[in-house]
Amino acid sequence: MKMFLKLLIIAAIVLPLSGVTAKAQSTKAQIEALKQQIEAIQLQNQQQIEQLKQQIEMMETSREADKEAVAEIKEEQKDAWYNKFKAEYKKGLIFSSNDGNYKMRFRVRGQFQASVTEEDGENTATNFSVARLRLKWDGHAFRPWFLYTLQLGARSNVDLRDLYFTVAYNKAIMPRVGQNKVPFSRDALNSSGALQFVTRSIIDGEFAYGRDRGISLYGALGKNSNFSYGAGVYNGDGRNGTSTDSNLLYAGRMQFGVGGEETTFGGLFRGANSSFPTASPYKLIPNFAKSPTFVVGAAMAGIPGLNINRKSPDGSISNRMEELGITVADVVSITGDVNFKTPMFNVQGSYMGRWIDPDQGGAGSAFDQGFNIQSGVFLMPKTVEFAGRFSYIDYDTSAGVVPPGTSVQDTKWAITPGINYYISHDHRWKVQLQYSYISESFTEGESDINSNILRAQLQAFF
Repeated sequence: MKMFLKLLIIAAIVLPLSGVTAKAQSTKAQIEALKQQIEAIQLQNQQQIEQLKQQIEMMETSREADKEAVAEIKEEQKDAWYNKFKAEYKKGLIFSSNDGNYKMRFRVRGQFQASVTEEDGENTATNFSVARLRLKWDGHAFRPWFLYTLQLGARSNVDLRDLYFTVAYNKAIMPRVGQNKVPFSRDALNSSGALQFVTRSIIDGEFAYGRDRGISLYGALGKNSNFSYGAGVYNGDGRNGTSTDSNLLYAGRMQFGVGGEETTFGGLFRGANSSFPTASPYKLIPNFAKSPTFVVGAAMAGIPGLNINRKSPDGSISNRMEELGITVADVVSITGDVNFKTPMFNVQGSYMGRWIDPDQGGAGSAFDQGFNIQSGVFLMPKTVEFAGRFSYIDYDTSAGVVPPGTSVQDTKWAITPGINYYISHDHRWKVQLQYSYISESFTEGESDINSNILRAQLQAFF
């Protein structure tokens, strides 16, 4: 019995101690397991970190390679032709080289016209037409002072109108070669895209010399280029004509102006290559002025020994000589003009005279003359303008000039009111409406011819 009690006491003491020992051994195992998991996680994370570091190194290497490739491409493209030019639009599409030695401006001008003409003895005619279609390139080549202009007419067929080169190294002496407008009539020198009316005056059609081929010299003098000149020698056979003799056309024009505003090319030209290098701020355009502007000009032109069987200058010289029965004559023309304009008002006057002195005996020298005056008032600044014009031509019909019994034109006059809507606030984009009454009288009792012409025109110049 005593032995049994001893065993029970020993069991009661030993059994709890063995449970504690077993529990302690189990906790130790768990701790070891957790340590192993931590080590495994650390190892896995370290591997992932190493992988990420490798990816970063590869990306950085690729990035550097891309930078090098881009740098190589840029270096290769630096000398590519398309990186040596720039393009922009400024009153025309302009291409220019970065070194400043080449520049080309391209422009298109179209005029769509509707007209109704009523003339004595003729049917009333209503007509829609493309009055003008011009393609123009201008700018400079090789050096900024070597200027060029090319203009084509493309209404019904392609027609060369202008092709000339100007050396503008010194603004006082600028040689020019090629086909261009003869430096004579103010109206003719003003672009047909910058007219105050749909058409030029009747005296311009009668007396002007238009375009011709030859050599000429232009210049602008004075600190502000107030005085300018142009003089040249030409074939005398008009646009695209050829000289078959040595009886050439000689022409010269002088112009003086005060007031106005600066223009392009350092204030020397009306445009990049104008038909006539007007005095610095002074344009041939009869209207549009930022400040009061006064310009006066005079010109003289002539063709010694003009034979109309060989040559036909632009204008009506040949028609007039044929009307008088003259084949060969010395022709001399003069003109003077004045223009005053302010932002709201403008007025212009022109006078032209022409001597036709026949070489053959018996016929007298004919002196024809005419004048034109026109004015405009802006009803809305730079937008809506009302304009009026009066033109008159007096033909020489004296007995020593006109063959006996021959009916020739005696006088011609025209009165033209008009209204202009300048959409672009200049001459580039505009709508014009004008009415003209034209009266022509003849000698030998021949009836007068009176005409009523209504014209409307839309122009886009871009």
